[in-house]
Amino acid sequence: QPEWHTYWKNSGDSGQPTALRWTLPVGVLAGELAWPIPQKLPIGDLANYGYADTVLLPVPLTISPDFKPLALSPELEVKLHASWLVCRLECVPQEGEFVLRLPVKGSTALNSGDFAAAFKAAPQALSGQSQVTIEGHHLKVSVTGLPARLQGQTLEFFPETPELIETAAKWTQSWQG
Repeated sequence: QPEWHTYWKNSGDSGQPTALRWTLPVGVLAGELAWPIPQKLPIGDLANYGYADTVLLPVPLTISPDFKPLALSPELEVKLHASWLVCRLECVPQEGEFVLRLPVKGSTALNSGDFAAAFKAAPQALSGQSQVTIEGHHLKVSVTGLPARLQGQTLEFFPETPELIETAAKWTQSWQG
């Protein structure tokens, strides 16, 4: 809903990330959630990381040779218990049980564009070297190997580790060739 948000894997000063618990058939494994890059959500003196509007949190499934669908019902049944916190000024914890039955001999190509875009929205590893140093009360981050399209643009910094930095602190950015 408008003005409501959920949280990234590091929710920032408050909040709680979405948690997923899978129940899968033998021979099916759930991979890591491909968290899309969040946005900073300032709330008073706090700063949180999360998603306003709609977000797709994709998780790849690996099907091994050990997976054996039933002959009478050739489906892949994916069960998920999810819990999340949705907030505006107030926060409401929510959870749900979900079941998805995918035909083994069918196609899921109808939604492939949404999933491809969601995986592409996840942070990508850089080929260059990065360095983090502490200078007094300041954290200095040096990153090389940024794509040319990002050179000179204002960038956001989202630490994956909670409570590592003061999330609401002001920060500056400078560019060197």
